Amino acid sequence: MKKWKLLFPLLLIFCAGMAQETIKGSVRDKDGNPVVAATITLKGGNISTTSAEDGSFTIRARPGQTLIISSVGFEEYDVKIGAKGTPVAAMLTTRSNALDDVVVVGYGTVKKKDLTGSVSVVNVADAEKNPTHDVAKMLQGQVAGVSVQGSGEPGGYVSIKIRGVSSFDPNGNNANSPLFVVDGVIIDAPFDFSVDDIESIQVLKDASATAIYGTRGAPGVIIITTKKGRVGAPRVTWNTYVGLQNVPKKIPVLDRVGYQKSVNAADVNAGLTLAPANDPSSPNYVSNVNTDWQHEALKTGLIQDHNLGLSGGSEALTYNLSLAYFNQEGYQVGPQAYNRYSINSSLQGKKGRVSYGARMAYTYSKKGNYAATYNHAVFGGTVTSMLTAIPILPVYDSARLGGYGGSDQTIDRAISANVVGINKLVTDWSERNRILLNGWLEVEILKNLKYKANASFDRTDYKNYHYEPKFDMGYYYLNTNYYYHQDFGAPNTQLMENTLSYSLKHGRHQLDLLAGYTFQKSNVNWISASSSSTADLTYQTFSNATASSNTITEYRGINTLTGRLARLNYNFDDRYLVTANFRRDGSSKFAPSYRYGNFIGFAGAWNIHNEKFIHLPAAISTLKVRGGWGSVGNEYPLGQYQSQSYINTAANYNFANTFASGSTTVSLSDPNVHWESTTTTNVALDLGLFNERLTFTAEYYVKNPKDLLVNEPLPYSVGSNPASIITNVGAVRNTGAEFTLGYKKTDGAFTYNINANFSTLTNKVLKLGVANQPIYGAGSKTQVGHSAGELYGYQTEGLFQTAADVTNHAYQSALTAPGDVIFKTQDPKNEHNNAYQLTDANDRTFLGVTIPKYYYGVNFSANYKRFDFSVFLQGSGGNKVFNAVYAALMSGQDGNQHKDELNFWTSSNTNTKIPRPIMGDPNGNARFSDRFVQDGSYMKLQNLQIGYSLPASAGIISKHYMSRLRIYVSGENLLTFSKYKGYDPDFISDGLINRGYDYGSFPNARTFMFGIQAGF
Repeated sequence: MKKWKLLFPLLLIFCAGMAQETIKGSVRDKDGNPVVAATITLKGGNISTTSAEDGSFTIRARPGQTLIISSVGFEEYDVKIGAKGTPVAAMLTTRSNALDDVVVVGYGTVKKKDLTGSVSVVNVADAEKNPTHDVAKMLQGQVAGVSVQGSGEPGGYVSIKIRGVSSFDPNGNNANSPLFVVDGVIIDAPFDFSVDDIESIQVLKDASATAIYGTRGAPGVIIITTKKGRVGAPRVTWNTYVGLQNVPKKIPVLDRVGYQKSVNAADVNAGLTLAPANDPSSPNYVSNVNTDWQHEALKTGLIQDHNLGLSGGSEALTYNLSLAYFNQEGYQVGPQAYNRYSINSSLQGKKGRVSYGARMAYTYSKKGNYAATYNHAVFGGTVTSMLTAIPILPVYDSARLGGYGGSDQTIDRAISANVVGINKLVTDWSERNRILLNGWLEVEILKNLKYKANASFDRTDYKNYHYEPKFDMGYYYLNTNYYYHQDFGAPNTQLMENTLSYSLKHGRHQLDLLAGYTFQKSNVNWISASSSSTADLTYQTFSNATASSNTITEYRGINTLTGRLARLNYNFDDRYLVTANFRRDGSSKFAPSYRYGNFIGFAGAWNIHNEKFIHLPAAISTLKVRGGWGSVGNEYPLGQYQSQSYINTAANYNFANTFASGSTTVSLSDPNVHWESTTTTNVALDLGLFNERLTFTAEYYVKNPKDLLVNEPLPYSVGSNPASIITNVGAVRNTGAEFTLGYKKTDGAFTYNINANFSTLTNKVLKLGVANQPIYGAGSKTQVGHSAGELYGYQTEGLFQTAADVTNHAYQSALTAPGDVIFKTQDPKNEHNNAYQLTDANDRTFLGVTIPKYYYGVNFSANYKRFDFSVFLQGSGGNKVFNAVYAALMSGQDGNQHKDELNFWTSSNTNTKIPRPIMGDPNGNARFSDRFVQDGSYMKLQNLQIGYSLPASAGIISKHYMSRLRIYVSGENLLTFSKYKGYDPDFISDGLINRGYDYGSFPNARTFMFGIQAGF
C-alpha cells in the first residue's frame, strides 16, 4: 500500500508531462520588430527558453498555462496559452526610465535627470492623436504653461504662447509666438512640415534654458527632432487616416416667420412703414422663401493624411525617407480646402572620429480661402455673415448676374451677404513651395573635444491669388468691376553655425562646455500687383487686363544676425547641478549704437534623493529641487529698417517765383530703438515615487517682459505720418504655477498611463510709455495695473419699464423709451441738462479679463492584450469673451437674429432682459456692453481613440510580409462643456490689445476618423 502511495504522485507527474505539447510563438515590440533573446518562462515551473533572431520561440507547455515573457528594456508580459495548435503572439511594451531619456536642448542634449532649467518633454504618442496640419495645434493641452488656439479653417493659422504674452507686437509680426528649431535649424513657420515626421518635441520655457538663443528666446523655444534611420534591414511604414468633419453645433437663428416678426416690430417702434418683403398686405410680401443659411452653407468636410516611410542602413550611413499627403476640405460650401504634399529625407552616419548628416525637406501646399471681396466688406467675416443672412433671401437667382440671390434695397431693406455665392464666385487661394536643406559635420578632434559645423538654407516661394468677377448679389453686393490681384514672394534664410564642445569626467565631477559662433542672413522680397476695370477679364492674366488699371509695388530687404554663444554644465556626484548659458547677439534691425546685446541664464538643481545623509522613505525614488534666472531678448516685434526715419526728397517749394528743391521727414523713427528683453525667475520641485511609477512636478515662475515696443503718440505739429513712433517704453508681468502628474502601471496584460497638467497665468501691465496712456482696442482697454486687453465697455442695469423710469434716470438719448437698456452711470461729474450723461467714453468700465487664468489637459491611455484605448480632455477658464456674433444677432435691426431676440420687451412682455427692437437703435442698445460678455471657460472631450493590433499569426500579416498592423477609430472635438453661446469658446484671440473678441472665428470641427498603421 505504501508503494502505491509513493507511485501515485509520480504517475500524475508523468501523465502531466505526457500532456504537454510543443508551443510555438513569436515576440515583437509595438512597432512589429522582432525581439531577440527574450526570455520565455513557464509560470510555476522551471522550463524556459529564449527567442531567436526573428523573434520566434518554442516551449513545452499545456494549453491554459501562463508564459512569462521578459527582455531588457521592456515591460514584463504575461500571456495564457490558447487552444491546441494556437501560436502565442506577444507584443512587448518598452520600459522607459524617463530620467535616463535624452532631452534635446539648445545646441546639445542632456539626460532628463540632469535638467536644471524649465524644459518640458512632449509625449508625442499622445499629441499625434489629434488630426492637424500644424505641429503647434498638436501641443494643445499637452504641456503645462503652453496655450494653443486654433480654428476649423482648413490650413488655418494656429496661435501658440508659452507662459503668457511677452510683447505688445505693434507691427503684427507674431512676436509672441515661440521660436521653432527643427533638427537644429531655426524656422519661422512649422505648419509647412508633416507632423508624421516628428520623433520628439521639447519645450524650453524659462530664460535659463532659452538664453542661448539670445534675441529670439523671449517667447520660448520649441525644439523638434524628426525621425531618423536606424541600423538594420530596410523597414517600410505606412500610416493613414481618413475622417469626416462637420460643425458640432448650430446657432439657433430665426426662420422666416420669426425674422419678419422681429424686423416688423423694429420698424413699428421706429415709426416706419413695414418693408414690402415683410408686409403681408404688400404684393412683394415673401412667404415662399425660408432659407436656412447654416444648412445651405455648411456641409460635411473630408480630412485625410497618408504617410509612407522607408528607413534602414548601416553604422556608416543610415537613411530615412518619407512621403506625405495631407488634405482637409472645408465644412463650408465652396471650393476651399488645404492640400499639402511633402518629402522628408535624411542621412546620417559615423566613421571613426567623424559624424555627419544631411536633411532635405520639400513641401508644396495650396490653401483655398473663404469669402472675401475687395470693394464689398463681408461684415464680421464669413461666419457672422452666414448667420445674419436673412431667411427671405434665396440662395440662387438666375435673373441676377452670377446666378445667386441678393437682397433688394427697397423691398427687403437689408444688407445681406450671400456667403454661398461669394464663396463660389470669388477665387482666392494661397500657394507655397518650401525647401529646407541642412547638413552637418562633427569631428572629434581629441578625446571628448568635438567641433561641429551646421549649415542650412530655407526658402519659401509663395503666391497669393485673388479674382472676383462682376456680379449682382443685391443691395451693396453689386460688383460692376472685376478685381484681380496677385502677390509673389521668395523669402529665404541662410544659417551657418560653428560649435566646439568638450566633456570632462573626473571622479565625482562632470563638466560639459560649449562655445560657438552663428551667422544668419534673411532676405525678404515680394511683388504685389492688382487690376480693376469694367471690362470683362476673359483670361485672368495681367497681360489681358486693362493696362491703365494695373498697379504694381515691390519690396526688398535684408536682415543679418550674428551670435556668440557659450554654455557650462557642471555635475557633482549626481547631487549638485549647475548650468550657465550666455549669448551675445548683433542684429542689423537696430541702429549701430544699439545693435549688440548680452543675454545670460543661470540654473541649478539639487538631487536630494542622492544625498547620503538624508534618508528618504523607500517609496521616494526621486526628489529634486531646482531654480533658475535669466535675461533674454525678442527682436521680432521690430520690422526691417524701423530704426531709420523716412525722408521725402521731392519736397520742393517755390520761393519768390524761384523753384527750390528740398527734403522733409515723412515718418519719424526712434534711433535708440532696440530689442525687447524678458527676465524670468522660476523654482520647481520634481518628485518620483515607487520607482518612477508616479511622477509629479510643481513649478512657480515670474516672467517680466520689459522695454516692450509701443506705438507712442506724437504731436501732429511734428509732421510725422503716422503721428506715432515705435519705442521701447512698455512692461508687463506674467506669473503662474504649473503642475504635471504622471502615473503608469502594468498588471499582467493590462497597462495604463495617466498624464495630466494644470497651469495658472496672471498678467499685469506695469508700464505703457512715458505718461502711461492706456491703449484702446476693439472693445478693450490696456491700462497699467490691469491685464492686457481687458474688455472695456458699458455696464447694464436692466430695462426701462415706464416713461417715468426714463425721466428719473440719467440722460441717455433724446429717443430713449420704455424697453430700452439702462446703462449704469460711472462718471457723475459729466452732466447734461442737469442730469448725468451716459453716452461718452467716461461711463465705460472694465468688464472682464480676457486672458484665461488656468489651462489644463488630461491624457488617459490603456492597453489590454492587443486592444488599446485613449481619451484626452483639455480646457481653460477664468476668462471673459465678448461674443460679437451674438451681439450682431441681438441688434434688433434688419439682419437675421438669434432666437433669444423673440423674447423682446413689449408693454405686455416686461419680464425680460431683451430690449425692444427699433430700427436705427437710437438708445444704443447694441453698444459694447456686458450684455454680450460671456464666460469663456470650457472643457472638451478632445480625443477618444480605440485601436487593435493584429497578431503576427494573422493571415493578412504573414501573407503580406507585414511586421505590424494596427487599425483604429477616433473621434476629435466630440463634446464641449461650456456656457458660451457662440460656436466654440476655443477661438483664435491672438492679439494682445484686441483680445477675447469673437466676431466669427471658424469653429473647430468635430471629426470621426478611421486609421491604419502598418509596418513591413
